[in-house]
Amino acid sequence: MIHDDEILVREMLTRAADDLPAGGPGAAALATAGERAVRRRRRLAVAATAVVTAVALLGVTVLLGVRQPPTPADRTWPPTIAPTAFDPARQLFRLAWLPADLSERNLSTGVDRQTIRATRSAPVRASRTDFRAGSVTVTVGARGVDFFTDQLSRDNSSVGRLRSGPTPWATPPGSPVDPVQGHPAFLHTSPNGKETVLSWQYAPEAWVTITVVTRDRAVEELRRVAEGMVWERKPVRVPFQPVALPSDARLDAARVAWRDGRWNGVTLDFRLAGSAAGRDLTVGLERSDQPDDPTGVVQGRPAWISVWHGWSGTWSVGGVPGCVGCRALVGTGSPAGSAALGGEDGARDLAAAIRPVADHDDESTWRPL
Repeated sequence: MIHDDEILVREMLTRAADDLPAGGPGAAALATAGERAVRRRRRLAVAATAVVTAVALLGVTVLLGVRQPPTPADRTWPPTIAPTAFDPARQLFRLAWLPADLSERNLSTGVDRQTIRATRSAPVRASRTDFRAGSVTVTVGARGVDFFTDQLSRDNSSVGRLRSGPTPWATPPGSPVDPVQGHPAFLHTSPNGKETVLSWQYAPEAWVTITVVTRDRAVEELRRVAEGMVWERKPVRVPFQPVALPSDARLDAARVAWRDGRWNGVTLDFRLAGSAAGRDLTVGLERSDQPDDPTGVVQGRPAWISVWHGWSGTWSVGGVPGCVGCRALVGTGSPAGSAALGGEDGARDLAAAIRPVADHDDESTWRPL
């Protein structure tokens, strides 16, 4: 209530008191009561304004997806201080260019690293398997992740030696080359000449590596991929609807594969609270052009089932409604994972329950994790 309204109320109360019969409440008493009412309304108005403001701010916060105060790594991207663990539900970067002849693409988002890989496979004669005819792999590591011990192992393996001792390099393997995104960079070629690696530190103790395998113009491709690397955080999206999982299951990794421009398989790994296993549960949806015969039946649908030790296994169920040629997949990687699903019967039922989104071939309709 503004000041002019208060004056008007006082005048009305005074006139009303003048018109009352003798013996009734006096004008002073009515004015005092009126002033109390004014003060109460003023306090209510202030409180209401505060509530509206808080609700409005909360609404903006929810719309913006802000759930907690930003950390130093959130204020800029790429971060000046890298996190020690990534959120597997968020893709951290994309690539503006990859060689067109590498038609198989893979995205992997894990807690310690994220990878985008492009490959080209060729069939092996008299065999149903493929060999990798070339690849480009970009990997971003969380703070403290060591890529270079693995590099030494591969180098030694290629010349028939076993790795022993710690990584001998104070810096990444290779020689200094022109910076990448303003950071010192290093170029390394494996002893057998098949693997060429470009590395740079995007934040303290956090590295990016680009690895090219069996490519004719490896250094040229490394540079072009690096120049087209865009730091961009966005949700990982999947082509199947949510399924009921144990309440303490937490996403540990997501993998999406494409072939010839069409998605080929999507799998999610989950870890249970307190588990030391690499993964406890896996769910996913995959296309399958393999002609292998089913090994069982689940709810009247063809199934491919492999179980080891009574708890570790995969249950792949075909005949997925709305996804011709697809198989729904459930895997268990630990006794705890199997028990959390209710054993083999629970794993079968969960695989049979997986359904695609309405138009799974249109990736804009995929649901975010």
